[in-house]
Amino acid sequence: MNVDHTRNKTLGWLGALAAASLLASGQAQAGAYGLAVNELNNFRITTSAGALSLAGANRNASDSAFFEGGVAVNPRAVNTGPAANADVLQVCSGGGCNGLPQNHYAPTTALEFARGDAHAFGNMLNGGASVSAVAEAQRNTIGAATATAGDTLTGSVNLTLSSAGFITFSFMGRRDLRTSVTTMGDKSNVSIMDIFNISCNSSSPVGCLSHANADGVIFQFAPDGDPNNGSDINGNHGAGSLDPFSLNMTAGTNDPATGRAFTNGFAMFSLTSNFALPAGSYTLNFSKSTRTDIVVIDPPLAVPEPGTLFLLGTGLAALAVTRRRRPQ
Repeated sequence: MNVDHTRNKTLGWLGALAAASLLASGQAQAGAYGLAVNELNNFRITTSAGALSLAGANRNASDSAFFEGGVAVNPRAVNTGPAANADVLQVCSGGGCNGLPQNHYAPTTALEFARGDAHAFGNMLNGGASVSAVAEAQRNTIGAATATAGDTLTGSVNLTLSSAGFITFSFMGRRDLRTSVTTMGDKSNVSIMDIFNISCNSSSPVGCLSHANADGVIFQFAPDGDPNNGSDINGNHGAGSLDPFSLNMTAGTNDPATGRAFTNGFAMFSLTSNFALPAGSYTLNFSKSTRTDIVVIDPPLAVPEPGTLFLLGTGLAALAVTRRRRPQ
């Protein structure tokens, strides 16, 4: 057998194998996952003197989920008085929603879903409240998925101090944020938020606004992991503030090599006003939420290495020479 013919035939097979390998490696399994957990236990608002009372407040726990290409789950909400429980049935959309509750808390390879789960129990002025919000989503095919959950006080929420006193926000809090993708360009974003504040209203004591910021907020706790941060308005920053990690943050990635995880167990949070609020009426604002947004796109073809390109070109050239020299 002609040596050149044998060599060219071998190179031709190698080139064909390189081409097949290139095409096979260009389409990796796409996917994105996101989890946002924001949970508080024994959340309490207390005063150093007199008593606190709430009027006109509605507790609103809500969640929603959307899975592109499937049936969108309309937001569900429960509105109750400030002392009542607000438990919202978990919502879930997508192919992995059979047999609720999900409670994955970890990515899977077989299921696609978006779920929201929110509930609030107990009285924040009396004995303490437990509040949980979870948003989780996973997708392994092209498209998008979104989940949200949260708890707020709505309506005309009047907080009344029977006598002048310092105000304290305190609770045990934890967070669990995870975001990852399997293919470059897919996107996963998660976020949590906790903000509690007291602001002036038309019935507040004279001089309330002199202590307030431009938005009328006289005392606020927005835990961000920095006990010296001035965004916690009129609080005893430094040694008197317990702010072990942030409960107001967003994390995301579109790179398989840079998955994000911010997981903390329960820790004590606390902030006390740095002056005694005069007796009278104020507005209480309470808001916490979680959100997960993921997008899976068509993965691009992988860029071949120079060696692969050389082998592919050599093989195709050898195939051409072999074909030209083939005896008739």
